[in-house]
Amino acid sequence: MIASFISALTRLLIGAYPYWRQSCPSHTQRIYFANHTSHLDTLAIWSSLGLEYRRKTRPVAAKDYWGKGGLRGLIAHQGLNVVLLERGGKFEDPLVPLYEALDQGDSLIIFPEGTRRDAVLPTEFKSGIYHLSRRYPELEYIPVYLDNTRRSLPKGAFLPLPFTCKVNFGPALPIIENESKMDFLHRARESVIALSLPLTQASERASIAPSLASEILEVDEKE
Repeated sequence: MIASFISALTRLLIGAYPYWRQSCPSHTQRIYFANHTSHLDTLAIWSSLGLEYRRKTRPVAAKDYWGKGGLRGLIAHQGLNVVLLERGGKFEDPLVPLYEALDQGDSLIIFPEGTRRDAVLPTEFKSGIYHLSRRYPELEYIPVYLDNTRRSLPKGAFLPLPFTCKVNFGPALPIIENESKMDFLHRARESVIALSLPLTQASERASIAPSLASEILEVDEKE
């Protein structure tokens, strides 16, 4: 009941329209990874999935923010069934809650940047998604680009502004055996960035030689 209300309210307020580019909804166990600019991001991705997929898809959220009581706690636990993640390096392996969720067959929504940033393009990814890809190479890793959530609910805002937000889903990221952490994180970030572009530009970007990768990163940071 609460989950259905949250999903309907999110779509009413910001749209959260899904756009599937070279992929489609599936019951295959997945890890959705996205850029992170707003507290609306989790709700937008989760709400854009159909009911049958939402039931087995759990957002990963910071315990220090979503683990409290009140409205946040109600949304996190009874609405979204989030996986709470400790931040700050207090534990030997902070990814243990994610392992437990994946081992029981759930799909996850994660934000590899680790925190919200007011930027059109994602910054460098942290290593968590890399470690997940080594431990669970059989899963599908689906890049997601969120458009306009940072404008609808920027940092410091309490109520969303009426901007239509789109949730762009891309093709599964191939998992390459023995790939270095740096190369994997670069590919993962690029797969999200590509979804911010029109299809023709995204195809061109994907075909750029690896030797130009450093130039791409420099351009992105200036943008």
